[in-house]
Amino acid sequence: MRTRKIARSPAPTLIALAIGCIGGVAHAQSSPTALPAITVIEALPDRLEAIPGSVHAIGPEQLEAQRPLSIMEAVREAPGVHVVGEDAFGLNLNIGVRGLDPRRSSRTLLLEDGAPIQLAPYADPTTHYHTPLERIRRIEVIKGSGQIVHGPQTVGGVINFVTQDVPRKFQGSVQASAGSRDFYGLSASVGTGGDWGGVLLSASQKEGDGTRRGNEHKMTDVSIKALLNLNARNTLMLKYGYFEEDSKFGEAGLDQARYERDPYANPFRDDRFELERNAAQAVHTFQINEEAKLTTNMYYSKVDRASYRQLDAIAEEDELETLRDGDPVPLSGACPANIDYTVPNGFEDFARLCGNNMRPRTYETFGIEPRLDLKHNTFGIQNELVMGVRLHWEDVSRKRYNGAFSTARENSIGTLLRDDFRIKTDALSGYVQNTFYVGNWSLTPGVRYEQYRQTFSASTEDFNPVNARLSDKNDKVLPGFGVTWFGIPDTTVFAGVHRGFAPPRPDATLSPFDADYVAVSPELSTNYELGMRSAPLKGVQLEATLFRIDFKNQIVPGQSLGLGQTFANGGETRKEGLELGGRIDFGRMNGSAHNVYLKGSYTHLWTARFENDVLNTVYDAARNEIGEVNVNGNRTPYAPRHLLAAAIGYEHASGFDMRLGVEHISEQYTDGLNSKTPLPDGQSGEIDAQTIFNASANYRLKPQGMTLFLSAANLTDRTYIVSRVNGIHVNRPRQVIAGVRWDF
Repeated sequence: MRTRKIARSPAPTLIALAIGCIGGVAHAQSSPTALPAITVIEALPDRLEAIPGSVHAIGPEQLEAQRPLSIMEAVREAPGVHVVGEDAFGLNLNIGVRGLDPRRSSRTLLLEDGAPIQLAPYADPTTHYHTPLERIRRIEVIKGSGQIVHGPQTVGGVINFVTQDVPRKFQGSVQASAGSRDFYGLSASVGTGGDWGGVLLSASQKEGDGTRRGNEHKMTDVSIKALLNLNARNTLMLKYGYFEEDSKFGEAGLDQARYERDPYANPFRDDRFELERNAAQAVHTFQINEEAKLTTNMYYSKVDRASYRQLDAIAEEDELETLRDGDPVPLSGACPANIDYTVPNGFEDFARLCGNNMRPRTYETFGIEPRLDLKHNTFGIQNELVMGVRLHWEDVSRKRYNGAFSTARENSIGTLLRDDFRIKTDALSGYVQNTFYVGNWSLTPGVRYEQYRQTFSASTEDFNPVNARLSDKNDKVLPGFGVTWFGIPDTTVFAGVHRGFAPPRPDATLSPFDADYVAVSPELSTNYELGMRSAPLKGVQLEATLFRIDFKNQIVPGQSLGLGQTFANGGETRKEGLELGGRIDFGRMNGSAHNVYLKGSYTHLWTARFENDVLNTVYDAARNEIGEVNVNGNRTPYAPRHLLAAAIGYEHASGFDMRLGVEHISEQYTDGLNSKTPLPDGQSGEIDAQTIFNASANYRLKPQGMTLFLSAANLTDRTYIVSRVNGIHVNRPRQVIAGVRWDF
């Protein structure tokens, strides 16, 4: 099968077309005229069966049928993906792939139309922003050896959020929704176009209660995108986006006693999280001839984010030893000086009296990536070559203030600047990947090269002026090889191996100049895949993948090894498992207007363990001493053995559909000791298995262009723990949302 371009727009996306044609679970469209073609993910061969690895797409039909409130509900549908719902709106996105730590999605590369959206992909790849659902047309997940053309994260997977099409004629939409927990949402888009191209303006706002009492979230998003057909060979896509979040949310969780008394309690009512993001992207496509195309992707973003935390004012993680040895000096005179921090709820009851901690940070990133796609007949066989190079720069400012009262800000009376750090990154990467077609086989060797230099500087540290500076340089060669066999109609068998890589992480609490700082080395892995995808019958789509990840030096949360630092190297680890996915449309099998369908994805991660000697620091409060325990052979933290997302649905050609879904996550350990009994601070102990039910329904009034919809999450209103990072966080309570959408 061959694809064709639409109005010379930038490259069609790899995953959506592949799944639509060869049977992805996502129920994606297979018609090439339906594809927006606006991203720069273009490892797309003419023969789609040759994709050398596991892929998955969540298409517009699935998003509409599911009606998720946030991205975290949507991406749970993909095999191998573990999502931790720490907040009600999914704003602090936690995604882990194939047993990797989901904390802030730092080990999963996130893209929007092919451009990175993490705060700083090299220096601080955390996620406090994701593309709002209202602007998303499709979500693409790439795993396996094919991901080496992307970076710098090449271990677990790549998730690309594909935004809405630029229209070719005047059209628009308005959507309004409201529901329980004081939720409301309003979004609108309008655009026009013609032979010259098109333009689309979108805006949305959401507001509602968070998970705990006193947690409210508010987000605003505005974007404009234009597609210009400059001439017969040149196309330019321009995009600008503004995003703002204002949340009464802090990252501090509950201790065990407070959770048992009231899981939705919020002792930190003055915690805040504020974020402002400005981003721009330009994609120029030059169609050299029918066999060659040069695409240049340029992107820029600036993110200002600030976290205001009562918890950290006098009980910071890097000061635990001080707290054990004696009382710290309070930041406010009203704060009791004799609080026993080892007793559950000791300081939480006095949080408003004890000042606060402020962490304002600014992230600027800029990159340019030219990429050549070339079809050629070297060695007398069909070939498809993808090669590119990327220059990438980051400038990160990390400040830390201590305030004298709980609502203090940087310019408040009594506020002191504790730390002022800066991280600059210069990165160069390049990749070459070629697919050889030989009969019913395709062979795809490739290699990626990563080189980056990071410079750390400090002007203030621990309240004192300093002039410190250090640099670190790393470079890695990352080979990969994939093979596919498509000798059976509508079926592809694939296998691959590639070297995975992830840059080291800066510590959130210690500076590189601190005497207790322990540098984290880059993460290296060898990744293997063996799988198949098939559409053996009309209305039947199946996929299965065996995977294995051997880490040379996996990065794990320092807390999980009993360390005060935020991140630590866990040494050699191994992840092994099986991913299954499928969809059966009974109505399509017999040509009926009544379509009952079953769909689901399941992951069995039977191995996720430390493979060498790793010491876990243990504090014995009774003896007031610190010891160490070897965790070799134990299961790695936040790596559930079983993940399931399944649904049964009904669709009718008249425009009505309904869906009942179930999500299951098996029990998880939260530390290297694999502790089952929680400690009083709530930061360790087993997390019980979780099973929740969701439902949604849509009714389309086609002549009027209107859709009425209803969705419900956590139907049984079950309460359970989702994370113990920085204390206990619980799931979102039951929520029902109704709305209407008008397309014109």
